[in-house]
Amino acid sequence: MKRTITLLAMTPIILFAGVADMQTLYDQKKYRQVITEAQKSTSEYGNPKLHLLWAKSAEALGEDEMAMSAYERVLMLNPDDSEVRVHLVKFYAGSDRDELADEMSKSTENYQLTPAQRMSLDTLEKDDLQKFKASASIAMGYDSNINVSPDDLNLPEFGEEIDTMFTQFQASLSYIHDLDEKGGWYVRSDADIFYQNNADASYYNLFAGSANIGLGYNNDLYDALLPVSYGRIHYLDRDLLESISIDPRINFTLSKSFIGNINARYTQRSYLEEIDKNRDDTVTGIRLGLYWFFENNFAYISTNYDSYDAKYSDSLRFTDKETTRVAMGINYNVEEWFIARFDYRYRYGKYNDSIENSGDKRSDDYHQAEFKVSRMLTDTMEASLLYRYSRNNSNYELAEYDKDIVMLGIKYNF
Repeated sequence: MKRTITLLAMTPIILFAGVADMQTLYDQKKYRQVITEAQKSTSEYGNPKLHLLWAKSAEALGEDEMAMSAYERVLMLNPDDSEVRVHLVKFYAGSDRDELADEMSKSTENYQLTPAQRMSLDTLEKDDLQKFKASASIAMGYDSNINVSPDDLNLPEFGEEIDTMFTQFQASLSYIHDLDEKGGWYVRSDADIFYQNNADASYYNLFAGSANIGLGYNNDLYDALLPVSYGRIHYLDRDLLESISIDPRINFTLSKSFIGNINARYTQRSYLEEIDKNRDDTVTGIRLGLYWFFENNFAYISTNYDSYDAKYSDSLRFTDKETTRVAMGINYNVEEWFIARFDYRYRYGKYNDSIENSGDKRSDDYHQAEFKVSRMLTDTMEASLLYRYSRNNSNYELAEYDKDIVMLGIKYNF
C-alpha cells in the first residue's frame, strides 16, 4: 500500500519532467530522441510545448511534413502563437499549398509581430505568394466640427461650427513582385481610396485617391523602398487638387525588439480650380521613427519636419510655413480579448506671414489624442470603436478650433 501511494505521488512530477527532459534533449541537438519521446508521451498531448518541440526537431531533421503537422497541432492548442503561424506560412508556401499560405499569411498580419517575424512574413509573401492584397472598411460616426480643413490643407474657415453624422469608406490594394529568385529586389504598387459622406454638411464631403509604384530592396537587416505617387482630392464641391510625390523610406532592424524608420518627402501640389490656383505649393520633409515590440504589443515615437513653399505666397497669406510634429502611441492586447490603442500627436506650425493687428508672426499649436478599441471577429474581420479629440491653439484667432469625433467601424482583409 505504501509503495502504491509513493508511485501515485510521483506521477505528476514524472509527467512534467517529460517535457523538461525533451527540452534538454532538444538543447543537446538529439532531435530523433525528442521525437521518440514525444510520440510516447500520449498523456501530455494536450500540452502545446510538447508539439512545439516535436515540430522544431522534425524541422531540424529536414522532415518537413512531420514538422508542419506538429506545428498545426500547436496552433490548434494555441491559436494565437504568432511564431508558429509564421512557420506554417513558410511550410505551406514551400510545399505549393498557396491557398493555405495566403490564408494563413492574411490572418497572421492581424497579430502584433516582432520585427524579425514581420520581416520574415513579408519576405515569404514577396518570394512565394506574389499575390494582390486588399482591405476595405466602412464606418459611421459623429463629427462635432466638420468645418475644419483636413490634414494640412489650411483652407479658409468660415468660423461657424457645423456638427454632422457621417459615413466613411476606405479601401486599399497592394501588390509586391519579386525581381530576383533569391530575394532582394522587388517592385511594389499600392492604391488607396477614401470617401466620407456627411449627412448634414454635404459641402464638406471628401473623396481622395492615390496610387504609387516603387522599387525596393529587402534583406535580413533592412527594407528600402523608393515609390513615386499620384494623388487627387475632391472637396468643397470641386476637384480641389492633385499631387505628385517621391517618398523614399527605409525600415531597419535594430534588435529583436526594436525597429527604426526613416522617411523623406518631396511633394508638388497643384490646385485645379481657378479660385484655388494661387495655393499651389511644394512640400519637403523628413520623418524619423522608432518602434518597440514586446510580447504581442508595440509602442512607437516619431518626429516629422516639413517645409511648405507656396508659389504665390506674396498674394496669399499663411501659405508659406514650417511644421514640426511629434507622435507617440501604444498598441496593447488586453487579455487576448480585445486590442486597445492610444495615440497622441503634436504639431507646431510657424508661418512666414504676420498677423495684421499685432504684427506678430503666426504660430499654431495643434494637439490630437485618439483612443481606439478593436476586436477580431474572425481571422480577417475587425470591429473597432474610436474617439478622437483635436484642438488647435493659435495667436491668429480665426485659426483656433477644437473638435470631437466618435466612430464605429468594421474592416475586412481579403
